[in-house]
Amino acid sequence: MIRPVSTKSALYTAQHSLLLLRALVIGLLCVLAGCSGGSSFALAPTPTFAETNVPTDPINRREVGFAAADGIMLAGELALPTAQPPRALIVIMHHSGPVDRTSYAYMRDLLLPEGYAVFTFDKRGNGASAGTYGCCEATDALAAYQAATSQPDLQSSPVIIVAQSIGTQYVAEQFTALQAIKPPTAVALLSSLLGPAEITAVATPVIVIVADSEAALERIGPQAVAAHQHAFPYGATLYIAEHAEHTLFDIADGPIDWDDPNWAERYHRGAMSQLIAWIHERTACCMPPPAAATFLPLITKMHERTAPTEH
Repeated sequence: MIRPVSTKSALYTAQHSLLLLRALVIGLLCVLAGCSGGSSFALAPTPTFAETNVPTDPINRREVGFAAADGIMLAGELALPTAQPPRALIVIMHHSGPVDRTSYAYMRDLLLPEGYAVFTFDKRGNGASAGTYGCCEATDALAAYQAATSQPDLQSSPVIIVAQSIGTQYVAEQFTALQAIKPPTAVALLSSLLGPAEITAVATPVIVIVADSEAALERIGPQAVAAHQHAFPYGATLYIAEHAEHTLFDIADGPIDWDDPNWAERYHRGAMSQLIAWIHERTACCMPPPAAATFLPLITKMHERTAPTEH
């Protein structure tokens, strides 16, 4: 990945060059003026610059307005990475509830440094979207996918859908329609609700990431992945996050307080690291890998299953 020179590095280089030039000019003037005898001239020592908090470039965000099937205007946001072109476009399909794009800001901020463009949107009646919350979520998600994949500068980018909870059902129910818009390269099913009968509607490589606390873990985990592997030659991957609640936040230290403004900091490191690694694999054919991973290390005792176990 080509990384731009930081403002701090450029500032240091410019200041250092000016100091050297100044010293040379002074030395020349000294010679011309007849400086001699026991006096001698030496370059000033290179200054040491203290670390300063140079602000980083702001996220390149693009507001994307789009119409739902019933004409209601909805609002989305396309966040673009510094490196261009993006490795892929990630389209996030929301979990249930009256939420806006900020619910996935933590995930966006994990994906952007890895070179991915990320599209999120406000559900109707939330954020900048018009209308009243409570209807049309499946068709609104389809409209969001069409808006995201229609961006002119992303036409050649592969698309990865990251769906969570009820979003996984919307993807399964409307997968034919999603393919008609633009076939996704792969689909990540976070907090999946899909059992063996439903998951086979998603005819593309998938990863299923679910919490170990799920009551129906066997059905939505090993059994669902086995059904997908049986139906398609490219198979499926399963990751079970230990000490996680349904939406994949870490509860090893107790329940999540959703009123805590810092709730997003408890995202499950194992689940998100596995998601990013899997997306890298799915897009490796299209773009060179990033220089280094930037996500946080795995929490201990996480485990991955790439094939279901027999029960």
